[in-house]
Amino acid sequence: MTCPRCQGLMDPVRLEDTGKMTDAQSLAAWRCLLCGEVIEPGITANRIGHHEPTRDRTRPRYLDTAGNAKRKQAKR
Repeated sequence: MTCPRCQGLMDPVRLEDTGKMTDAQSLAAWRCLLCGEVIEPGITANRIGHHEPTRDRTRPRYLDTAGNAKRKQAKR
């Protein structure tokens, strides 16, 4: 399996939660050997339906009332 973040090699691991209970709970997960990304069923379920981050972080153009792009005038 390849890592969704860095395309590195994922290694199967067991995650254990001892918490305050006497019984330790464990679940199967995958951990990337390069970046440390952890994928488990809870994380995967929470990521469904979320938008991917956008690469374009530019501000939208300012449009006049006719829909034409123009520069904003600096206040003096």
